[in-house]
Amino acid sequence: MKVYKGVSASPGLVLGQVSRLEHHVETFSHGPFNPERELRLLANAVHTAQNELDSMAERAAPTEQAIFLFQSMMLDDEGMMNEVRFCINAGISASAAMHQVGQRYADQLANMKDNPYMQLRSVDILDATRRVINILTNRPRVWLALDHPVILAADRLMPTDLFSVPSGMILGVITAEGSGQSHAAIIARAMNIPGIVQVGKDFLDDCDGRTVILDATNGNCILDPDAVARQQAEASICQLQREDAEMKQLHSLPDETRDGEPFELLANCFGPEDIDTAMQSGAKGVGLLRSGYMMLPGRILDEQEQYFFYCSCLAAANGCPVTVRTFDFGSDRTVADANQGPQSSKLGLRGIRNSLRQPQQFQTQICALLRAAARGPLRVMFPMVTEVEDWDAAMSIVEHCRQSLRERGVPFNENTQFGVMLSIPAACLTVEDFIAHGCDFLVIGTNDLTQYTHAADRELASAEHYYRPASPAMKKLITMVMDAASAHHVPVTICGLAVGNPANTAQYLHLGLRSFSVSPQNLLKVKQALLDTDAHPDAGEKD
Repeated sequence: MKVYKGVSASPGLVLGQVSRLEHHVETFSHGPFNPERELRLLANAVHTAQNELDSMAERAAPTEQAIFLFQSMMLDDEGMMNEVRFCINAGISASAAMHQVGQRYADQLANMKDNPYMQLRSVDILDATRRVINILTNRPRVWLALDHPVILAADRLMPTDLFSVPSGMILGVITAEGSGQSHAAIIARAMNIPGIVQVGKDFLDDCDGRTVILDATNGNCILDPDAVARQQAEASICQLQREDAEMKQLHSLPDETRDGEPFELLANCFGPEDIDTAMQSGAKGVGLLRSGYMMLPGRILDEQEQYFFYCSCLAAANGCPVTVRTFDFGSDRTVADANQGPQSSKLGLRGIRNSLRQPQQFQTQICALLRAAARGPLRVMFPMVTEVEDWDAAMSIVEHCRQSLRERGVPFNENTQFGVMLSIPAACLTVEDFIAHGCDFLVIGTNDLTQYTHAADRELASAEHYYRPASPAMKKLITMVMDAASAHHVPVTICGLAVGNPANTAQYLHLGLRSFSVSPQNLLKVKQALLDTDAHPDAGEKD
């Protein structure tokens, strides 16, 4: 019996037999090769790969659809495919060129440490290019059929690995490498498959066919467990099944405080993957979609690519509303090479300030958003708005985009709602001006609002004492916003890390807020806290 430690990727506890999955190690001959023939083979292989990916997308849930459609889209990316064709014309084979360029693109995305969305896409590029290479080299793309459920073990799992195994045949997954935020991990969570990553290569050396207890919640596994360990695991599995039943009851409870006041729980997300996770955790929509996370390194996505991204997010939300924050470069630090200098600093030209300085880029995003809003309940908010002049300038561009889409004959939602993200005290102090100028909704962003109110960088440990998201000053600003919004019947949502803390959430509830947007992992914790809290704690005393 031996215990291996890893990192939890998808919680759960299972007992079963291991089946090791080995990916082919790529080796390529040196030629010579006929470029015309290799280019022809490449085109055919890409076409076949895209057909296979589209077929997977048709069978998939909204989350997996977005993954496979992105892989298919990358095989159409002119920049990447032109590089592949250049390498072929230089004399190497189509498979070697695909491997070389795909690896470079994947490494580029993996190194975007401040952009988790694009880091996830790194493995997607490897997965898509591997599929093309397997077609070029006549290797199978479907995993061997299984006659009983197993725990899959591998160096690293690709998204299509999980989709290539018959449904219900995967008890759990264990990988030597990988990330808990990888797309394979996200699919595992969506499919309720327990999994851990980063157990190390020693585990893989002799695990095939042996029995394992996989405790993915605590990030470890036991190879060849003894009778006592097996008995304990079986008892724990029964207990977890009872707890799951209790959690389902929490899901089914109405979103009402202890004294019967309804509330709304939304999620802060960065793409279709965690939107799906949020929906499964009981979110009634997306209160904050950070649009900057979709950006490819070195370039802004064009209108069609952005439109696809927003539509994927709407599909994952399954009919629930999605609120998109327009680009906030500097805060998210995405596409860093396009936003160097003062404009990307915390007190520089962030958010709407930066967007207004780059109108063509802003128009591209607004057109994509207006088009996507015709496909589902999507609304748009502007971040880092300071004064009503910012709002008016942004809405002038929105009207320009509406007219452009009319002239192009492209369907879009004429009545898309636009709002302001209140992240600067100046905006809170003049919130009536935004309402008077047609603002449809308000979102209080506690992360930035707290640090700007208290002059305390939330990432600076030495200033932590001053970073107080429920301070008297913050409560005064929030109360001002709520009074103005209530007088004009404008909806208000509050979001940010602080809202995920049940103690803060209760205080925000008492200030009049009824719409809360938190990270997916905090949804049930916050719901439980709100269910146990009175919205009007002093009502009984007044009676």
